[in-house]
Amino acid sequence: MQTPHTKVQTNKKYPIVINMSLEIKNQGSFFVLKNYLCAKQHHLSMRQAILAFIDFFYPPFKKFISPHNFRYLATGGGTLLLGILSYYFAYFFIFKTEEVNFGIIVLQRETASLLVDYCIAIPTSFLLNKYVIFTHSELKGRVQFFRFLNLQFINILANYVLLKFLLELLRDYPTLAMLSRIVVSVLMALFSYLYQHYFTFSVKKVGGKKEVKKH
Repeated sequence: MQTPHTKVQTNKKYPIVINMSLEIKNQGSFFVLKNYLCAKQHHLSMRQAILAFIDFFYPPFKKFISPHNFRYLATGGGTLLLGILSYYFAYFFIFKTEEVNFGIIVLQRETASLLVDYCIAIPTSFLLNKYVIFTHSELKGRVQFFRFLNLQFINILANYVLLKFLLELLRDYPTLAMLSRIVVSVLMALFSYLYQHYFTFSVKKVGGKKEVKKH
């Protein structure tokens, strides 16, 4: 029976087993580190490729807007376009009736289409903002994600109210009613930039001043 002071000499009795265990552990750590470095390199390559593509169109606008703001507008515009296309695709090709029954809830056609829009646009927007645009932020990823979700909740609520209002107001004018989706999206995109720049992906303050890193 072992006592608290008993010393088990497993390292002398089973040296081969212990050495093999240490070797396997070291190999496992090596593969984890290797996979992390590969993923990091892949992320950097993807970011550089995206920025290179965006910056190709920047020269005509450099007198009017900074590179950072241009990149944000470009990625935001791409996400906005993706969301609008998703909305129209769902509205015209997925949901054929004015009311959509999901089993536990019944939604209006435009609301269901908006849900599809968010399911595609929100993850895309967060990944682009975190890993491509606002890389200077040192806030933890979970803090950024929580704040980003808060922004999306505000966007969803505002989009729903504004879009519902405009659709009801312009119901007799189908073309204008559909264009209202674009108007609402543009307004919310402007609000989103300010919210993300100054809150979601803000830079930590050092000595009362914001620490700014070059992109």
